[in-house]
Amino acid sequence: MGRGKELTKEQIAAISSLILVGKDNKEISAITGLALRSVQRWTKKFKDAGESDPPLQKKRTGKARLTSQRTLKVLQRQVDLEPRISAKELRDKNPRLLQDVSVCTIQQCLRDDLCFQYRAPRRKPILTTLQKKKRLLFCKKYFAWEPEKWKKVLWSDEATFTVTGNRGGKVRLRAGSDPYHPKYTEGTVKHPDSVMVWGAFGYHGTGELVVLPKNLTVNKERYLKLLADHLEDCFIACQSEIFQQNGVPAHTAKLVSSWFEWVGVDYIRDWPGNSPDLSPIENIWALMKRRLRGRDTSTVPKLVAQLQDIWANLDPSLLQNLALSVPKLFQSCRKKKGYPTKY
Repeated sequence: MGRGKELTKEQIAAISSLILVGKDNKEISAITGLALRSVQRWTKKFKDAGESDPPLQKKRTGKARLTSQRTLKVLQRQVDLEPRISAKELRDKNPRLLQDVSVCTIQQCLRDDLCFQYRAPRRKPILTTLQKKKRLLFCKKYFAWEPEKWKKVLWSDEATFTVTGNRGGKVRLRAGSDPYHPKYTEGTVKHPDSVMVWGAFGYHGTGELVVLPKNLTVNKERYLKLLADHLEDCFIACQSEIFQQNGVPAHTAKLVSSWFEWVGVDYIRDWPGNSPDLSPIENIWALMKRRLRGRDTSTVPKLVAQLQDIWANLDPSLLQNLALSVPKLFQSCRKKKGYPTKY
């Protein structure tokens, strides 16, 4: 039978100190919670050593490692250069260094020794060099705004939500149950309907969540009508003075900008394109999608009702924190030199 689990230095020291105060093996076992045989073995070692210091733990013998520190450094350097490289590709790329090392061992070294996590890449918009430059200049310009000014901004955006029979979560099956019984399955739709919503929020609250007809998207004419019908009410409800919108073509069309000039809307004119990570309303859309899980959204009316319920019950403190988080978003973009941030 093989040896049991190694004792720690603290456990060995505890045994030695109890021996010195005259405790027998059974008492030491009861006090420390260690197995009696382990206590007996270390008591014998302590007495044989004839010293007051605890005896040293002997290092167990075992198979020699196939990956040296030099090998680990080579792996780390290559993975840093090529984060998508697989363990098999690493072995094929270094035949002399890793010819006797299995793919599983390489994977274990990457995980345990080099602390590389193997995960799907985060999805972020592709930015051109010009877009990154504009993002950086924009964040430098507006980072100087005081918190009181950010409290006056009305953040707006559209988002699309899809009808689904997926209510989220997992099911519990008894052993031998039929996993294809209707109560254990979820319905799927081949070409599901969707609805686009437009919403706006500020430090002091939210405006009305505007729901477009199903499967309809925004163009410049629909967007202008939406603004004409709802923007003033949103400004009043949110106690805001400055309008924000992203840079999609329907928003930046001459028809829309001319209307802004005609009615005197103060808005952020130089918002950089492809920059959802700089707008706090994106956090609200993500939150709403999470809260839809487990709810019945199997038809358009049910989906719309759930969306309106979630929107109406957003925590005011959440809105305030998001409105005041904008400088942090801009600072993160500056540190990334215009590249996408984690937000």
